[in-house]
This record gives sequence, C-alpha cells and structure tokens, in this order.
Amino acid sequence: MNKRHKIIITSSVLPLALIVIWYAPLSIFITYKFYLIGGVVTLSYLLSLWSLWEGISKLKGAVLLILPTLFTLALAGYYFLLPLRWPVPTAVIFGLTFYTLLLSQNVFNVASIRTIPLYRVASTTAFVLTLMTAFLLFNVMFSLNQLFLWNGAMAFLISFPLVLQLLWSIEMEGINGRILAYTGGISLITGELALALSFWPIFHPLASLILMTALFVTVGTSTHFFRERMTPGVVWEYVAWGVAVFIIAAYVTSWTGE
Repeated sequence: MNKRHKIIITSSVLPLALIVIWYAPLSIFITYKFYLIGGVVTLSYLLSLWSLWEGISKLKGAVLLILPTLFTLALAGYYFLLPLRWPVPTAVIFGLTFYTLLLSQNVFNVASIRTIPLYRVASTTAFVLTLMTAFLLFNVMFSLNQLFLWNGAMAFLISFPLVLQLLWSIEMEGINGRILAYTGGISLITGELALALSFWPIFHPLASLILMTALFVTVGTSTHFFRERMTPGVVWEYVAWGVAVFIIAAYVTSWTGE
C-alpha cells in the first residue's frame, strides 16, 4: 500500500467518524461530547501519522501533524454552531479538504528543494487552511462565553501551534530561536486582541474574522520576511486588508448598536 492509498483511506475514515458523532443521540453526545470529539481528534492524529509515516522524522511527526489534528478539532467543534446542519455534505467537504491537506503536508515531508512548484502549492494550501482552522477555533472559543482573560489565553494557545507549523515550513529545518520568537510574538498579539474583543459588542463570527485577519497580516508579512521578499508594497497590501476588515467591523458594530 503506497502513501497515496493511505491518504485516501484516512480521508475516508475520518468523515465517517465525524458522521457517527454528528448522528449520535443528543443525550449520548451531551454526556460524552468531550470523549467523542477527543476520540476523533486522536484518530485524526494517528491516521495522519500512519499516512505520512514513510520518511517522517520525530520533528516532522510533531510539526506536520499540528494542522491536520487542529483542523479536525475545529470542524468537529464548529459543526454544532451551524444554524443548518447537514452531516453528510459537511463530512464529504471535510474529507476532500483533508485529502488536499495531507497531500500538502506530504510535500513538506519529502521536499528537499523549496523552490519546486509543488512546494509553493503546498505552502499556499497550508496557509489558507491554517487561517480557516484558526477562524473555526476562534468561533468555538467565543461561543463558550468565557471570561475575557480565558479568551486571551485560549487565543494564544490556538495561535501558537498554527503559527509555529507555518513558520517552520518555510525552512523545514530545526525550530530555532527566531521561529519561536516570531511565533510567540504573533500569538501574543492575537491573544491580546482576543482579550480586547471580549469587551466589544460584536458578533462572534466577525470577532473571529478580525482575529483571523490579524493572523493573516502578521503571519503573511513574517513569511515574506523569512523568505527575504519583504517590500513596502507587500506590507501595505497586508495592512490594507487589515484596515478594511477593521472598518467593516466598526461599521457593523455601530449599526447593530442602534
């Protein structure tokens, strides 16, 4: 059985596991929800490790599996926040997305030349899915209606592994001080912004969008800096997106307050 076959099997089994959870009787889910979600997330990690096992090192086994594991956790938790729930279509979309995700992680696993076209596609895929995962997890975080300090701490804990795996994928070597410093700084900014948003009368999805945009700006500019492609034009392009989202958020908040 080659690696692609393993990826296909993994991308088929996990959606079925999610469907089982989503179709579980409400009484069972309420009682065992943490065990059920924890089980499917653990299964996601183990199957992803099995799929990418060939040629994987201890470091890659830890870093490369961050995104697949957290993506599964994000969707498993966010599904219950949807106003309309369609288990089978959602599971199919998840399976196709997870298949693409594992293919991109496999490129990082085997690529030794970072200029090949497949590496560029994998980097873009990982960046987009990292932002999507962060958005879903931030939504779940805000839906818990916790104390503002917990929102800040959770946003930091959500951001740190997601940012770490993205910055590591640029050089794909050891996790050095520069990567840890940038990861910690970006995660701290995100956590502080989440803390501030806890006092802002704003819809949870929009608050999550603001946090995701903060990651988009900070991580996007950092990746260009790491690749030594930083220019004023690149910075202004990212800043423009951040300003646009902030203006929309301010407008919507003002409108809903009337």
